[in-house]
Amino acid sequence: MTRLDVISSYIKGDEKVLDVGCDKAHLSRILARRGIYSIASDIHNHIIEEAKSLTNDKLKQYIIFNVCDGVPNIDESEYTLVLAGMGTYTILDIISNSKKDFNKIITISNNNHDILRNKMLKYGYVVSSEEVIKEKNKYYNLIIFIKGYKQYTKEELIVGVNHKNIDLLKEKNNYLIKKYKDILNNKYIEELDDVVKILENYKY
Repeated sequence: MTRLDVISSYIKGDEKVLDVGCDKAHLSRILARRGIYSIASDIHNHIIEEAKSLTNDKLKQYIIFNVCDGVPNIDESEYTLVLAGMGTYTILDIISNSKKDFNKIITISNNNHDILRNKMLKYGYVVSSEEVIKEKNKYYNLIIFIKGYKQYTKEELIVGVNHKNIDLLKEKNNYLIKKYKDILNNKYIEELDDVVKILENYKY
């Protein structure tokens, strides 16, 4: 499955979705075919106009197209927020600038997941579940955040919490171990060495 298909699988039929940075509203069209309402939002007007042109009238009844920098002014309690196709720091900037609370946030990024898990605590969100996705030979982490607070162990920050695809998690971790050991062969970095030890000793 593609990243968008995996995101869709975590969205129930009675949810409404706000997709920020919607990239031509591909996710919104997938959801619309399931009869799920969404807001497809992007900072660039030309992307939203192209998204409209790619969407037929039957699907448009389920989608609101919106041009906005960050989170638009909505009743946040009704929406699941999706932040995909962007880096961890962009995700955190959007959350910190939104000044809104969401019952559920779905993120996908391919780097700095330990920072994302840790910083989301500052905004009142904890990890509910995760799933590694492999697309075009790249690994991505889908993380579901919900309201709450907990203290993570160092292992949980590095590896994650409640992973749903253990085989792919193992594959990704083995890839990272090899990658990080190659770096350590050239230059010893204590923090990176600690990460390798955590990944090597992780109990699946």
